[in-house]
Amino acid sequence: MARWNLVCLTLATVASISGSASPVGPGQTAGQAGATFVPARLLGGSLPLTPSPNVVAQIEETLQVAVDVAGRVAQMTRLRASPLPTDLLTPAVGGWRFQAALDQGRAVSSRVLVAAIFRPPQIDNSPTLGTPPVNRAAPSDEIPFPIDTQMPPYPPVAIGEGVVLVEVLVGVDGRVQQRRLASGAGGFDQAALDAASRWSFRPARWNGRAVEAYAYLVFGFRQPVVGPPPAVKPPPAVKPPPVVVPPPAR
Repeated sequence: MARWNLVCLTLATVASISGSASPVGPGQTAGQAGATFVPARLLGGSLPLTPSPNVVAQIEETLQVAVDVAGRVAQMTRLRASPLPTDLLTPAVGGWRFQAALDQGRAVSSRVLVAAIFRPPQIDNSPTLGTPPVNRAAPSDEIPFPIDTQMPPYPPVAIGEGVVLVEVLVGVDGRVQQRRLASGAGGFDQAALDAASRWSFRPARWNGRAVEAYAYLVFGFRQPVVGPPPAVKPPPAVKPPPVVVPPPAR
């Protein structure tokens, strides 16, 4: 039976966006007071499954997710993806629920970035076989788009495999302002958080101006495949010296 991780966030956990200096008044959620634009934020959903170890390459996929005023996923566009027979993200992300974006206190439709990197099933970061990901569509200005990414290492103390979801708040300068675990996987959490901090983005824009926006980074750690130990060559056979038979006596 497939194992799914669940992201469990509630409206009560939605933190304020940096730069919202006004106090929160009655009937307002954190981040709404004093802010002209408040980006959409994930409330809950399932994570994708780990790919088969038969796929030996690093796997990448980037989605642009359209979120309607009710916080539901209205459309998903694959912006960049590794050539695989099936999509990794769309089956899970299609069921995500968001707190809709707000523009001057009114719920509006918006777009959100979801990007995934699944490590190859190996311990180190040496090159692997496989076809690199290809661009499939141009991103909207509404999402922060990655310009520099980082694949986390396989932690030396980790065991098995896991999928970690990290929420990052991307500032108007394209840098990660905040990051936190939306769904963890034990020994893989810190490696995912450290990698997310090193990502940089083209900042999101709303009505022509740069704004802060949330992005969701999925880091997959696959069980390293360890090959059999090298065969031990037997020592070379020692050829015995020839037997010299003396000639018979005359």
